[in-house]
Formats: sequence, C-alpha cells, structure tokens
Amino acid sequence: MRQQTGVGMVEILVALLVLAIGVLGYAGLQLSALKGSESAQIRAQATALARDALERILVNEAARPLYLDRDEWGVDQRSFGDAPPMDCYDNTCTSAEVAAWDIEELAWQAGNLLPAGRIQVQACGGITSCVVVAWHDQDIDDCISNGQIAADEGTECVVMEAAR
Repeated sequence: MRQQTGVGMVEILVALLVLAIGVLGYAGLQLSALKGSESAQIRAQATALARDALERILVNEAARPLYLDRDEWGVDQRSFGDAPPMDCYDNTCTSAEVAAWDIEELAWQAGNLLPAGRIQVQACGGITSCVVVAWHDQDIDDCISNGQIAADEGTECVVMEAAR
C-alpha cells in the first residue's frame, strides 16, 4: 500500500477558495472605509462652510435681515468658474453690498467644494434661523421640515442653528 507524500489537488483548491473569500472580504472592508472617509470629509467641509456663513452674518450685523431672508439665497447649485468679484477692496461698500457678495461667495463655495452643494438660510422655528448646507441629491427643503431638523441616516445635509 502506498502512502501519500504530497498535497492533493483538492486540498490546494480548498485552500485557494478560503484565501479568495478572505481577500474579497478585506477588499469590501477597504471600499466601505473609503466611502466612510469621503462622507466624513464632505460633512467636515459642509460644517466649515456653515460656520463661515454664521460668522459672516455676525460680522455684518447691519445687514442681518438680508442674510436671514431665504429668498436672497436661492436653491440652485452654483459652481465652477471664477469666484464672484468684489469691488469693496478698493471702494467703499454698504453693508447690503457686502451681504450680497457674501451670499454669492458662499453659494459659489458650496457648489465647488461639495458634490452638487447648495447653501441657504432658513427659519427653523421661532426666532431661530438655520444655515443649511446640502449636497448630492438631497433636497435642501427636506433638511428641515415642520421645525424639525432631519436626522435620518441617509441625510446628506448639515444644519447649524443661529439664535439671537
């Protein structure tokens, strides 16, 4: 009777199958980590943009009603091209002119820094206003409904409240 001295073809195929399943699982984890990293980067950028908007509103207190007027912001994505020009560097501008430029600049930044990004200031209950930044296919009006901020897992927007 002969004894087996090597590894059989079946053992090799089973080992390769186990290895392939492990490699595919690792690749799936890598893909999931990349998606999570991209989502975190977009949320961080949106948060910084919303904070920038709040700071601009606080700095230009005289034009606060313009910033808080939802109709001034629009809902369309604006991106690409050069940033909106500002003539206030060499000339004297009113608070309203600075506010109009700030709104154009923030909308331009949202469109260029975020995928299909939009920014808007909305009323979000009582005396509170909210800076809303949305991206991808998220409808900016769905970020706040009936005074409640959307907190679903698939929500692709950042909302910052500004009360004064």
